[in-house]
Amino acid sequence: MRKRCAETRRYYAKLLYCIVMIVILSTCARKSDLQLGIEALNKGAYGKALKSLKVALERDSLNPEVHYNLCLTYIHLDSTESTLEHYVRLVELRSDFKNDRELRELVAGILNIEPYPSSVIPMRKMNQFKGAFSPEGELIAVAASKQDRANMYLSKLDGSDLTRIIHGGMNTDPDFSPDGDYIAYVSNHDGDEELYLYNLDTKEIRKLTDNSAQDFAPAFAPDGKEVAFVSNADNPYKWEIYVINIENKKTRRLTDNDYWDGFPRFTPNGQSIIFSSKRNGSEDIYVMRRDGGAEELLFSSPGDDNDPTLVGENLFFKSNMDGEWELYRYNVKRKHLVRLTNNPWPDWNPKLSNDGTKILVSRKIRKRWVLYFINLGDPLTADFIAAEIRKKDGS
Repeated sequence: MRKRCAETRRYYAKLLYCIVMIVILSTCARKSDLQLGIEALNKGAYGKALKSLKVALERDSLNPEVHYNLCLTYIHLDSTESTLEHYVRLVELRSDFKNDRELRELVAGILNIEPYPSSVIPMRKMNQFKGAFSPEGELIAVAASKQDRANMYLSKLDGSDLTRIIHGGMNTDPDFSPDGDYIAYVSNHDGDEELYLYNLDTKEIRKLTDNSAQDFAPAFAPDGKEVAFVSNADNPYKWEIYVINIENKKTRRLTDNDYWDGFPRFTPNGQSIIFSSKRNGSEDIYVMRRDGGAEELLFSSPGDDNDPTLVGENLFFKSNMDGEWELYRYNVKRKHLVRLTNNPWPDWNPKLSNDGTKILVSRKIRKRWVLYFINLGDPLTADFIAAEIRKKDGS
């Protein structure tokens, strides 16, 4: 009898232990309102995210992660005032969340200020039409002029060590070879626009194309063997994309339609070319194989989108989708768009450094083209953005 009672006690003790453990595990496994809010935000269920995050805020109003995710949620819900309110709170809490690059870009966009400061490249008051980075990004080639003729110059980013390398006629559209030994460019000094190669070591100039057409917008392949460009070689009223072998000058046409195709740039792996086309009305951005096959739409908007460069997952381009010509960055995998510039002047001829951390852009200011440098590695500080918010609120 005693043995049976002991077994019964042990049985109920084990049962009670199991029940307690189940309760404990169930309580631990229950997700917090913050976790639920983050999950809903990541799924695009912004209303559900807001509901959970508001509960989390009531329980812990000093939790910076709650304010951070509320910022992102309110941005998606187009609630400007609430977004700015929670961003200022992040700054006041001195949380590292305030330094999130994407959040700073988005909040700057809401304030209609540029997320990345730009600085002018001084060049003796010349018209600076176009620029291009050397492979290492420290040297630039610039097409610039004082009158109707454009020369080609080499310079550092601060405008120092300015050296004229090409002159005579209109010389423009520079692009460095991947090894930095050559510059492909366009010149009309023989009567029409042709492609040329300039050897930076020997100073030798070599004519790359020789026809009666207009050839422009050269872009080196990453292997340095070919140059993509735009030409009306086969029809004076049709602008198509071509590639030319720089050794044997053999040329191939890659596109063939009744509308403008232009601004070709090779992708970093050299397997594809991105370009813009007006085949569907407004100018959109496409990608195709290096041989011209498998054309695919990459980005479109109600406006004109062109001058594209792809670095990793990020597509950089200019567009007038918001009324004025500005620069944008679009993540092709996440489908995330960021406006990089916001100023009174049209932004033209953007050129990216190979690592995607720098942009050269031309702006026409007081009847003169001025070249600017934008450092994408140095966005506006959180404290500056917070100060702009307070200024906007009058506080």
